Amino acid sequence: MPVLFGTTKNAVFNQLFAALMTYYVVLKWLYDRAKSFVLPCKLVPLIRFKEQIQYNLLHVEWIIAIARVLDKHVYLSTLSNLKNG
Repeated sequence: MPVLFGTTKNAVFNQLFAALMTYYVVLKWLYDRAKSFVLPCKLVPLIRFKEQIQYNLLHVEWIIAIARVLDKHVYLSTLSNLKNG
């Protein structure tokens, strides 16, 4: 692990905690936005969504929904960058 905040035991735990929280926040953001594109019969709880991503077992509906969310995010980011830059 690269040294970001130090190598003491507490510093390493803080870095791991920050990485896990970031993973959870991104996963929750993606889940919340993608589920609006998925049929109600194909909805899964967040924990199942995480497991399916982890083991590459997502249903095709979820994969398409995630692609739509990310495409929209990239499009909006591009518009924002054009407006600000």
